[in-house]
Amino acid sequence: MNPITKTILALFAAGMSLAVATNARAEDAVSLRLNWLLSGVHSIFYYGVDRGFYGDENIKLTIGEGQGSTRAVQVVATGGDTFGVADGGSIIAAATRGAPVKAVLGIMNTSPYGLSFRADSGVKTIKDVEGKTLAGTAGEASMALLPAIWKGNGVDASKIRMLNVDGPGKLVAILQKRADGILAGLEGQVIILEQRGLDQKVFSFAELGVNTQGLTIVASNDTIASNKDLVARFVRATLKAMEATKADPDAAVAAAVKARPDADKALVKAQLLASLKLVPSPTAPDLPLGEMAPADWARTLDLMKSYQDVATAMPAEGFYTNEFVTK
Repeated sequence: MNPITKTILALFAAGMSLAVATNARAEDAVSLRLNWLLSGVHSIFYYGVDRGFYGDENIKLTIGEGQGSTRAVQVVATGGDTFGVADGGSIIAAATRGAPVKAVLGIMNTSPYGLSFRADSGVKTIKDVEGKTLAGTAGEASMALLPAIWKGNGVDASKIRMLNVDGPGKLVAILQKRADGILAGLEGQVIILEQRGLDQKVFSFAELGVNTQGLTIVASNDTIASNKDLVARFVRATLKAMEATKADPDAAVAAAVKARPDADKALVKAQLLASLKLVPSPTAPDLPLGEMAPADWARTLDLMKSYQDVATAMPAEGFYTNEFVTK
């Protein structure tokens, strides 16, 4: 074989090796576990796939619906999914019990927890809750924080009647006037009640002084330590998807509905618009998109220690990192 032929073959082999390496990287299979069934905020991820943001980062993303933040954290901790969508409180609760996880990106930095009262209930201020009936579901995360709401706002809890019902029962209770108000998600039950035509007086936990870290992207400590490049690429793609969703919510909703044709398009859009209002941190609203405020995590940890029997020596900084957002 002459030298020229050898050179040509060597260049061809090098080119093939590069192509194979590039294709292999393009096949980075990543799974994202949502915190629940399709809701407005999830449009961000479907739109990111639709626009090719994840593909541009050599990520083949599979999105799976979930069964709550707690479950999303569990499957990420055990390696069942690469990333998950979960609120800060669920991450703290799991991590203090030994789950090796950490938040790597803030999606909604304001708590979605709220209280919704019938407009005809006579509740104008939070103090007016005294003497009223409030419906909630045993075990829901916001229920444990009610004592902080009452204490921080001078409300006598002994004057409030609590009505325990299942999740769907809350909507029935307030619509049928069995309850004056309910524990409600600002991007969930509040939106559904609006669609049902109910006039409401809504209080957000954040405005009442009890903000907790909202939805985040959670990853396992192993993924963060051993595959920083993948985490960085996923965060970059998600930030692009968040920006694009803010710029064109209708297109984002269309992408979500395309992936889930049985979804209620009007409801998904209303939920998304409500969710976008919860993206900035109430303590640091000017932070760059996706960056989480130390004060929000510190407040969440403090509330959980005080009202949710969380005992830990871990500092708030141990439950999240902004390193992939601020690069």
